[in-house]
Amino acid sequence: MQQLLHPVCLALAAAGFLLLLASPQRLRHDRARAALAGVYGFCACSFLVSLEPVWQFVGGVTGRPSIGILMAFGFVTAQVALQSVVLAHWALSPDRARARARLFLTAGGVVVLALTTLFFLLPAGGPTTPQQFTATYIRYGVYQAYLVLYVVAYGIGQGVLGVGCWRAAGRTEEVWIARGLRVVGTGALLTLGYSAIRLAAVAAAASGSGGPSAATESLAWVFADIGNLLVLTGFFIPTLAVHTVLRMKTWLRTHRDYRALAPLWSVMHDVVPGIVLEPQGSVTATRSPSWGTAWRLYRRAVEIRDGQWALRHYLEESVRRTAEERHRAAGLVAAELAAAVTADQLHSAVAAYVRGDPALGPAEYADARTRESLRTPDDDVRALLRIAARFNAGAATEEAAPART
Repeated sequence: MQQLLHPVCLALAAAGFLLLLASPQRLRHDRARAALAGVYGFCACSFLVSLEPVWQFVGGVTGRPSIGILMAFGFVTAQVALQSVVLAHWALSPDRARARARLFLTAGGVVVLALTTLFFLLPAGGPTTPQQFTATYIRYGVYQAYLVLYVVAYGIGQGVLGVGCWRAAGRTEEVWIARGLRVVGTGALLTLGYSAIRLAAVAAAASGSGGPSAATESLAWVFADIGNLLVLTGFFIPTLAVHTVLRMKTWLRTHRDYRALAPLWSVMHDVVPGIVLEPQGSVTATRSPSWGTAWRLYRRAVEIRDGQWALRHYLEESVRRTAEERHRAAGLVAAELAAAVTADQLHSAVAAYVRGDPALGPAEYADARTRESLRTPDDDVRALLRIAARFNAGAATEEAAPART
C-alpha cells in the first residue's frame, strides 16, 4: 500500500512545490508562502526517499542501508514544523506569528537532532525496505525510543495543525480558505491513526507480544498517506482558488480579447500601416502569442485608437446621425449605442479613405465622450471589444482590398 500511495503523494507535493517556486519574489516577502513551499518541498523529499529504489540507492551511497528512515523522519519533522508556521502566519498577528514560528522551528530542530543521535545508536543491519524496517527493528529498545519520539512529535504537530485549522476556518470570511483549512484539519487528524498504530506496536513489542503484522503495517501507512494527501490538497485549495485559477482566467481572457480585436486591428493596419509600433512582431501576431500577451493586447488597443485618430478626417456627420437612429430603434443605449455607432463610423471612414475621397474637417466619434469614464488600459480594451463586436470586418476588408494591392 505504501508503494502505491507514495507516488501519488510525491506527485502532489512536487507539483505544489514547483507552483509556489514559480514566484520566487513573492516567497521573499510572504513568510506564510515561503513556509508553505517548505512544507511541499520537505514532504516531496520524505515520500521520495521512502520509495524502495531511492531508499536502496541512498543506503548504498552512504554505506548505511537504513539511512532512509532517518532522512524520511527528518523531512517529515521539518514538514510538520513548517505546517504549524503556515497556520500561525495565517491565523495570528505578525508578532505572535513570528514568536510561534520560532517555537515550532526550534522544537523541530531539537527533535531532528535527537532522532539523529538515536539512529546512530541502532545496530547496523543489512538492507531493508521501508515496509520492513519497523518490523525488523521494533524489538530494539533504542528503536522503540526513536519511534516513540518521532510519533509523539508527529502526533502533537498534526494535532495542533488539525485543531488550529478547524478553529481558523470558523473565523475566516474567505470561503475557499475556510474550505482548504477544513480539508487540512481533517487530513492532519486522520494521520493520528498512524501515530496510534505505531505507539500500539511499540507497546506490544515492549511487552514481548511481538512486532506489528503486515496488515497493521499497511493500515498505518494508509492513515499516514491519505491524511497527507488531504493536508497537501487542503493547502492547495486556496492557492488554486485565490491565485492560480484567477491567473488562468486572466490568461484565457487576455488571449480571447487579443483574438477578438484581431479583425478590427487587421483592417486598421491594412489601411493605416503606420499605427504599428513594432512592425515585425505586431504584423505577424495574428494569433495569440505564447508570451507577453497582456502587453501585446494593450499595444493592439493603442494601435486601434491611433487608427481611429488617423481616420478622423473621413468621418461624415450624416453617417453618425443615420447610425444613431438605427441603433436607437434597435434598443441600444449608453455605451452599447456609442460602440455600435462608432463601428459604423469606422466602416464608412475606411471606405472613404480607400476610395480616395477628399479629407474633411476632423469630426468626433460617437464613443469620444464615453472615453472620459475609462480609467485603466483594461477599461479601454473592454470599450474596443464592444466596437469590434459591431464592426463588419468582412465588408470593410473587401472595400479596403484596393489599398493592399
